[in-house]
Amino acid sequence: MRVPGRFEDHECTFITWPCLTDLEIKNFEKEIIFFIKKLSKYEKVIIIADPLNFINAKKNCENFSLVWSIPTDWSWIRDNGPIFVFNKNNKIEGIHFQFNGWGKKYFPCNSVKQMPKLLLKKLGIKRRVSNLILEGGGVTFDGKGTMVTTEQMLLNKNRNPNYSKKDIEIEVKKLLGIEKVIWLKKGLFEDKSTDGHVDCVAEYIGPGKILIQTIYNKQNPNYDILKDNLKIIQNETDAMGNKLEIIEMPYLPYFRNKYKNNIYTSPYTNYYIANGVVLVPEVDRRTDHKAYKIIEQVYPQRDILPVSSYYQAIGGGGPGCITQHLPKLNNEKI
Repeated sequence: MRVPGRFEDHECTFITWPCLTDLEIKNFEKEIIFFIKKLSKYEKVIIIADPLNFINAKKNCENFSLVWSIPTDWSWIRDNGPIFVFNKNNKIEGIHFQFNGWGKKYFPCNSVKQMPKLLLKKLGIKRRVSNLILEGGGVTFDGKGTMVTTEQMLLNKNRNPNYSKKDIEIEVKKLLGIEKVIWLKKGLFEDKSTDGHVDCVAEYIGPGKILIQTIYNKQNPNYDILKDNLKIIQNETDAMGNKLEIIEMPYLPYFRNKYKNNIYTSPYTNYYIANGVVLVPEVDRRTDHKAYKIIEQVYPQRDILPVSSYYQAIGGGGPGCITQHLPKLNNEKI
């Protein structure tokens, strides 16, 4: 089995239409529509809409995307959708990990648990099921057998109380072809809702190359967390035994507008990379242009597009969280 990196070619991107469980749903919908319009100019977009929201999604987006009616009670398909892999015959399969509302913090989670099964059936893609609770935003892959995650999320007792670190490594090797897991300790201090997802602190750029969130301000509560993460990555090797090339993202932006008296961040590491484009959170003019310059240098052959992400942030995510990609197929059809 081989799980490709997010930076590899895509067949399409799946996005869940906002559900009744989402905050500020009308404003969230506007952000999603804007995002889909931008992305659809580069690759096919398929919207997963609960039957209750299907007509609304179709009315707003059918001119630039496909809209499929599949029951779900949560958006954030990165976390609750299937993860796609290539098997030994180079055919695509979907891994259906379990989902429990980010550690039993959010309800209801009835329809969303079956959504991967229904999506894979509609795609005609073989499904493999795991008892492991694993959210896609909590892992990043190099496409060559290495996975980076956080202990805070994947070893959390609110998700996998009966799995040891070794048990998890065995499971992801069997289902995803992972030969090496690099364990960071924690995600962002602010990331209470998902218990420290890795997509806010690290993202593979390519085999052997990773973008790592750091920060200059020693007074920021993330300073020590990010310093420890950097040290771990600096001392690790990947599945092929090689040291990683590290690119630091020293800018961690915060929205100036508070929501219910709380301040929110949308890390630049939580971008979404697609065919020919990288969609990056637009947060703070003081740092946006500096962060975009780093990402431009990382992806010189792709367009860099700023996207609104405020309502994603207050909901607990960003561009990397609202999306899930289907890797480019080999002579298969969807």
